[in-house]
Amino acid sequence: MKAAIYVRVSTDEQAKEGYSIGAQQDRITKFIESQGWIISDFYIDDGYSAKDLNRPEIQRLIRDAKSGKFNVVVFYKLDRLVRSVRDLHELLQLFEDHKIAIRSTTEIFDTTTAIGKLFITIVAAIAEWERETIAERVIENMTKKATMGERNGGKAPFGYDIVDGKLAINENEAKMVKEIFRMYLNGSGLREIVLKFNHLDKGPKDIRNISRLLDNPVYRGALRWNKNSERDEIIHEGTHPAIVSSDTFEKVQKLRKVRTLEGKKATSPYVFSGVLRCARCGGALSGWYRKEKNTKNYICVSKKNKRTCDLPIISERSLTNTFLQMVSSDDPSQFLSLVQNMDIDARQEFEDHTETIKNIEKELSSIKTRRRNWLLALGNGTISQENYKEMTEEDNKLEAILKKQLEGISPKESDFDRDTLIEAIRQIPLLWRIANDLEKKSFVSDLFSTIYVDVPKYQKRWGQLAPVTITAVEIKE
Repeated sequence: MKAAIYVRVSTDEQAKEGYSIGAQQDRITKFIESQGWIISDFYIDDGYSAKDLNRPEIQRLIRDAKSGKFNVVVFYKLDRLVRSVRDLHELLQLFEDHKIAIRSTTEIFDTTTAIGKLFITIVAAIAEWERETIAERVIENMTKKATMGERNGGKAPFGYDIVDGKLAINENEAKMVKEIFRMYLNGSGLREIVLKFNHLDKGPKDIRNISRLLDNPVYRGALRWNKNSERDEIIHEGTHPAIVSSDTFEKVQKLRKVRTLEGKKATSPYVFSGVLRCARCGGALSGWYRKEKNTKNYICVSKKNKRTCDLPIISERSLTNTFLQMVSSDDPSQFLSLVQNMDIDARQEFEDHTETIKNIEKELSSIKTRRRNWLLALGNGTISQENYKEMTEEDNKLEAILKKQLEGISPKESDFDRDTLIEAIRQIPLLWRIANDLEKKSFVSDLFSTIYVDVPKYQKRWGQLAPVTITAVEIKE
């Protein structure tokens, strides 16, 4: 009879308890020799949990079982093979279909009888219960450590080393982290950042790594726990030296949200993209880069895609000149005459919601504090899991209501009146001189929903930019 040997160990603790790879192999080999069987192959999962069948060697064993490479599977103990009743039934059905027996060197059961199948199912159920109990205890202990600002193991994040169990800045890696934050704030997209760093021997190499790095509060000196679990996320401030300031980190998070919501429109290197419309056909204008002249331009999509519009290509430099002249006008009526979508002479009454917002935020903060205290009590064993769930359930409902209410109001609800609009417009030329392209784009897209442009007839001359006129604008409401 051909025998397959399956061996698994997941932790050093199991090895200390006599479950080491060598100990299991030796015990199983002697057992097979005593039965007069032939060893077909060894299947060794070193460092894998038995919580599921997602293990390389157990998958190879399943494939070989289907091809008939052996007649019996031998293991040290059932919990080495599976720790889930569902997985046990799956394997038993597979082995039964292919007439393969299973034997444990430390347990006695016969899967050919009903009582034998019941016994092995009970053993597997106990193993599953033990695994889940251990997992719960580990999670509770790790949660407690997180609330106290202690790390829960794992390797140091890029930019840090672990010194005496704590995070310490790795100066060489920290320079790259700072550069990634700087590039992102200056308008670079994730792909552009990756292209800059992928030639280095060390550092983030793909978009997902860059994305996770930008979102990780560890770089502002805070530890995060439970981000992707069903439990409450824990963030403990000031646990280690920061690589970037809190202000820089928060600016990046706001920019991340904007880019997520607005997609390419928010990250485009073209200042006026997303708001420009053709005065001739009404179509949108998209950015267009002329490599031979190293210039940024805008082209009507109807002209670009269908050839149905005759609007000439517009230079961003020429458009910028016209735009700044428009918003710098000494005569406000000249600009206001272009505004189409609002009654700029009407002064709207507004309701001040500042106090309401302050009260809602105060209540949300109280909920957060209560939740942390209950979580700490849970970790200390002062309250049970059931009590913790009961205590947080009502607060979770209240928190959802308050957040929804907060989304629906702003500190002051009002439309632009004439003076407010003019003051906002007059600030643009000053800001334009000191802002980067991303900030300029933000000024434009925050204030205008649409800018209609045209090119008047002109005498073409070599090297001369086509003049641009702004025929109308719509203010973002």
